[in-house]
Amino acid sequence: RRPSGPRDRANTMALHLLPALACSMSSPLVLVEESAPPPSGWVTRRRSPPDEPLELIVAVRQQNVHWLHASLMAASDPSSPATYGRHKSNDEVHALVAPAAADAAAVASYLQTHGLAAKHASPNGDLLSVRLSVRQAEALLSARYYEHVHAVSNTTAHRIVGGYRLPHRVAAAVDFVGPTVRLPSPRKAAPIGVVGRAALWGGEKRAGAPAFGSNVPATLRKLYSVGDAVGKAEGNRMAVTAFLEQYYSEAALRGYWAKYCDGDSLTCGKGGPRLVGDATTGKPGVESMLDIEAITGVAGNISSEFWGFSGRSPDNPSNEPFLKWLAQLSSTPDASVPKVFSSSYGEDEASWSRRAASRLNVEFMKAGSRGISIFYASGDEGANCKRGRFVPEGPGSSPYVTAVGGTTPDAGYPSPGGEAAVGLSSGGFSGYWPLQPWQEGAVKRYLAAAPRLPPASKGYNVSGRAYPDIAAQATNFCVEPFGCGVSGTSCASPTAAGIFALLNDVRLSAGKGTLGFVNPLLYQNAAALNDVTTGASRGCLFESGWPAAAGWDAVTGLGTPNFDRLAKVVLALP
Repeated sequence: RRPSGPRDRANTMALHLLPALACSMSSPLVLVEESAPPPSGWVTRRRSPPDEPLELIVAVRQQNVHWLHASLMAASDPSSPATYGRHKSNDEVHALVAPAAADAAAVASYLQTHGLAAKHASPNGDLLSVRLSVRQAEALLSARYYEHVHAVSNTTAHRIVGGYRLPHRVAAAVDFVGPTVRLPSPRKAAPIGVVGRAALWGGEKRAGAPAFGSNVPATLRKLYSVGDAVGKAEGNRMAVTAFLEQYYSEAALRGYWAKYCDGDSLTCGKGGPRLVGDATTGKPGVESMLDIEAITGVAGNISSEFWGFSGRSPDNPSNEPFLKWLAQLSSTPDASVPKVFSSSYGEDEASWSRRAASRLNVEFMKAGSRGISIFYASGDEGANCKRGRFVPEGPGSSPYVTAVGGTTPDAGYPSPGGEAAVGLSSGGFSGYWPLQPWQEGAVKRYLAAAPRLPPASKGYNVSGRAYPDIAAQATNFCVEPFGCGVSGTSCASPTAAGIFALLNDVRLSAGKGTLGFVNPLLYQNAAALNDVTTGASRGCLFESGWPAAAGWDAVTGLGTPNFDRLAKVVLALP
């Protein structure tokens, strides 16, 4: 007989707890999350059909999160050479934060009382997947689901109006459940005027023929001092994410490479990307093709992956695509998980409750602890002025991701340094998370010395986590099959991510580990980036937002990557 181990004892304990927990399920209900007003563009139509299938992700409360944070910081701080780069395996990460047996049992028992069972969506069960109908979900969560429609993007979502409730013991055992109260923020490219106006006011833009200042692989590689560097290390992988029916097209990617990459002198990608997720191929989207074309255009000869999740598809129940991505990331083995991800997804920070956003931070910490770097577009709304006040955006405002702002061609382009801050580039200060120790000095210098800072009446919180961290070109990208003139920080994030995939390659080729969470490294080595000191973000109405300045600023962060200088830095690290 096999000797019992810790997992066996935990399971036995959980089974012993079930009868007692079942008696506690009649306790008073607790409001877990309250629904907020729908984001712009969403219209609440009618009650969701009772038989509409759903897939709920239950985020079970984790243990030892403070130890996970400490481990991540130790492995990410170049000033601590004894621990820098010592990342954990996926098994080690999930063993550290595994839910307590009593919490797991509380959730399992409550599901059983409703005739439901969950499957593990992560190795340790801190994310659970439950397939059920709207009728069952409403009974489980003491809530009502409604059909919401976003006409511009042709998106339908089933979400709760009025919040959801759980028995006290169950509410204490979970961080949140989704999809419930949060509606996604679809992005869809739209035509708009000329490139000059686009550069100032942001958003995805018109398509046309290449013009001066068009960002294509050759110009981006020159601007960021990539030169003829290409991947050499076996097993190096990078990925982009796509949500809400933004699909990949192999023909479009091949067309992009044929047009802008000369295989003899300019290699793009390394064969077609591996496709992961429930919604990968279909009619190509500007956002999705921009991401995969930009990252493979900058980083030649590195394997790429396209992770696509739609939130709905003919073969899958309605779900929360962002949570599906996090669950897939948690469940992908170390040997095959990409070590760089770029995501152009974003919305107002408060669209996630603080409770749910705190849990997202832990998922980002889990990834960073495994040596995975996550890059997020900071947003295309400048300072994001709403009702006269600056509103922070996420997930780029999370302390555990690298937020990428935007620049535009300037004098000297495409030579290094030939760029300025662009008005669409979002940045500012989090309303949820405090200013981080690794950025404190740089941010305080900006607030003390930068000219023309916005007035305090704009409501920003200078004690909050400051973002973006870095920037890259965000205007006039050429995207197949749509043409040129596409703009937004969704151009900048995959461009920066591709450069860091090449930096991972430098380390892997030297027998070292991947970079993982790069923010402490960047703030300690700001001189290795191209400082952007001109331009400003958009503010309220026709006002400016945050000005660019020497050092860190709230529109371009520390500046744009300089591959040649950064390669020397990362190669010198343990």
